Amino acid sequence: MLRRSHRKSRRGCLECKRRHVKCDERRPICILCTVSGRACHYALESPLDNPSTPDTQTSPPSLVPDISFLATAPAFPNAESHESDPALDEPVNLNHMELLIHVTLDESLFGLGYQDANFPANITTSLRIGLEAPYVLHELLAFSARHLAFLHPERAASYLHQAVALQTRAVSLFNASWNGIDESNCVHMLLFSACLGHHILADTLAKRDAGGLEAFMLHFIQCLDMQRGVHAIAATAWPLLMESELKTILSWSSQYNKRTPQGNHCQQVKELIDGAKGLDEEEKEACQVAIRYLQIGFDSVFAEKEEERGNRFHMVHSWILLISPPLRGLLVAKRPEALVLLGYYALLLHYGRHLWQIGDAGAFILGAVDDYLGPGWAHWLEWPREEVAKTLIA
Repeated sequence: MLRRSHRKSRRGCLECKRRHVKCDERRPICILCTVSGRACHYALESPLDNPSTPDTQTSPPSLVPDISFLATAPAFPNAESHESDPALDEPVNLNHMELLIHVTLDESLFGLGYQDANFPANITTSLRIGLEAPYVLHELLAFSARHLAFLHPERAASYLHQAVALQTRAVSLFNASWNGIDESNCVHMLLFSACLGHHILADTLAKRDAGGLEAFMLHFIQCLDMQRGVHAIAATAWPLLMESELKTILSWSSQYNKRTPQGNHCQQVKELIDGAKGLDEEEKEACQVAIRYLQIGFDSVFAEKEEERGNRFHMVHSWILLISPPLRGLLVAKRPEALVLLGYYALLLHYGRHLWQIGDAGAFILGAVDDYLGPGWAHWLEWPREEVAKTLIA
């Protein structure tokens, strides 16, 4: 019997070669790997070895969060050593169904203390968008796995493995689908970036690497850069987003951040910045804006009105989202004044220690800042230290 001739895929992806199936050589992700949800990788080639590959590819502009590190760096040290589960390679499996069901049922997943009365409707919208943009759905499932790892420590290794794999896949799909922001995809991209931002924040606050503040700041700055990307996407697409189904929640968040600070909990740190030597006017202004946001956060924590209680920890995520480049530079340089601000943010975190994304992160970060700065700066951290000490003694 004559065999039907076919062209061998000599430059196919490594996964298709391993499975001995014909690859369509589509880059960066081939069709078969896209459909089956497998990780798609190609052997390194020069452009001359693959004339069918364009010399250049359109890449996301600088406003898109730099998330390339997620493709190679697992969020948790133990995740990469976890043995691969063959079931995770299936296009649809019970693990994914468990994660999907958890997304639809557990309102605390994204809460950060905010009680969402429209939770069912918002989740329905998110899942519908996830079907239109698979990178959104993959990140929703990844964050669900991250939450389940917290809820079930006895199965944490398996859930964290799923979280890393799904997050990496989501980032790959996002990069492959990028073609700018317009009316057709602005909601998809904002939901993906926001979900990824919450995920990375939870990962960052869980870090307990040896090395004290130096080690933590590497993760924190990476988290800041991701959050700035989310903010840039929202700012770029704002007119389009205000015509979308996200209008209500985005309007509320915008108005929240514009509130007039009421308390004087940050008065001492304001005086520190006003009298700081070596900071230029732009850096001082960036610090004062960040202090204003911190005070809005403390106002919500201590609010007596019932309508404020459900929004008490909104600033936990918003604060790092709104940090400006000058303050980021001061944090990278570990300027003492900027680290004092970080200590106040740590106190805001500590007030939300009952939330799963936070836990003991506030006390940990404040202790690391205090140790790094030493006794000479103890006066400026007096109030945060006293507040944390009250709860630790109790």
